[in-house]
Amino acid sequence: MLMQKSRHIHCDLVETLTVDGENGPRFPNESLEGYKVHDWNMNETAINEEDYRMNTNPTSDKQVTQIGSFRTSSTQSAEILTMIDTNDDIQKQYGVQISYDKAWRAKELALGSIRGSPEESYNTLSSYCYVLEQKNLGTITDIVTDCDNQFKYFFMSIGASLVGFHTSIRLVIAVDGTFLKAKYLGTLFIAACKDGNNQIYPSAFGIADSENDASWEWFLQKLHDALGHIDDLFVISDRHGSIEKALHKVFPHARHGVCTYHVGQNLKTKFKNPAIHKLFHDAAHAYHVSEFNFIFGQLEMIDPRVARYLMDIDLPVLQLVEELRNLLQKWFVTRQQQAMSMSTKLTMWADGELHSRYNMSATYLVEPINSKECNVNYAGISAQVNLDTRSCTCRQFDLDHIPCAHAIVACRFYNISCYTLCSKYFTTKALLSSYSECIYPTGNEIDWVVPNHIHDKVVLPPKTRRPIGRPRKVRISSGGEGKHTSRCSQCGQYGHNRKTCK
Repeated sequence: MLMQKSRHIHCDLVETLTVDGENGPRFPNESLEGYKVHDWNMNETAINEEDYRMNTNPTSDKQVTQIGSFRTSSTQSAEILTMIDTNDDIQKQYGVQISYDKAWRAKELALGSIRGSPEESYNTLSSYCYVLEQKNLGTITDIVTDCDNQFKYFFMSIGASLVGFHTSIRLVIAVDGTFLKAKYLGTLFIAACKDGNNQIYPSAFGIADSENDASWEWFLQKLHDALGHIDDLFVISDRHGSIEKALHKVFPHARHGVCTYHVGQNLKTKFKNPAIHKLFHDAAHAYHVSEFNFIFGQLEMIDPRVARYLMDIDLPVLQLVEELRNLLQKWFVTRQQQAMSMSTKLTMWADGELHSRYNMSATYLVEPINSKECNVNYAGISAQVNLDTRSCTCRQFDLDHIPCAHAIVACRFYNISCYTLCSKYFTTKALLSSYSECIYPTGNEIDWVVPNHIHDKVVLPPKTRRPIGRPRKVRISSGGEGKHTSRCSQCGQYGHNRKTCK
């Protein structure tokens, strides 16, 4: 006769097990409340000595793993237990302490039992991609392996995102890569735009071994194939040399811009003068060439080196891909509902921008030139507006495709609605169109119907593996970025922190 908790589960998953009787082992501080006595049919299930020792040892890897599995599967959020959480659970349930190493091994086993092994994940990737393409028309996926069938590259672009991009998204794409912390490491490539409500709109994802010339050229070539030829495309990235080389080769007609955030972070590292940081921000956001040149001249006067520098400038793979697809599915649903709730002609963000500029134009004076052109004066500064060509000499109207304050006061003077001069990409109708398509899940793997030639395709894990030690937590600096230097919150100086401040 055995005593177990009232949870009815298979004997391999029993959390605790004690033998009824005076001499039976008992865990310290373990209450018998909530236990029931059940008859045990030894003919149905045999327990060998090794299994018995495993189940009666509260600190075995298997026992700790079961605790982690129960807690992880029972929580609604995607909570991943830390070593401290696991230690606390064991302390509460059994009154014993376990080592950090044992807690880590148990966590790895628990996650493996929930998510499956990384090796199985790579081998199922081909079937997953086939089902994903069948469920979501227009979706493009590709898997590349080497001569030994080991994973090399992966690409995915959901059909719904491609439809929205071609109909309702501005032709500006940002590309970047970030390292992965899974068992076999790698780099996640992302190509994203912004919708009419100023929200991130992912277009494509890729996975490769690292950020190098070959991987970036392959990803951008797949992106080019998915998007097709676009004459007025603008691509933004950091200063990684491989991206620049690949862009010139794959997108020869596209214009390439450098992300001002990365350059700004690098300036903060190399040059500690706060005045330089502010001037760079003003220069980066300047709409007029003369304004940019003036600010850049000030930078050169403060420190000529700055001007010279600016002139030179852990999930398994299958679960990772499914998380990305699931994230896009949620975004498409919530943002479609958000767009449907908007009662204005423009999106919420664009409408807010327009109202802000409208308030600025309250004291502007208009000098008409003809029925569509005028000169706008404010505080001794003038700007010439042409409503026909949707332009202003301040350049804000030309670049933002939303009327500037000068254009708004001109619209008011000529009794024209400024809403009609906004780009179609900022309308609520365009936002709805961006998220009009649905993204469908792939369903349960057991229900997949996959052709044999795809099901039998072998995809082995890549040759690279996670090195010994704690995984990296700090982002790898992008191309052109310097090493981050800490700043003391007490004295404001760089190179040390509050604790080491003298």
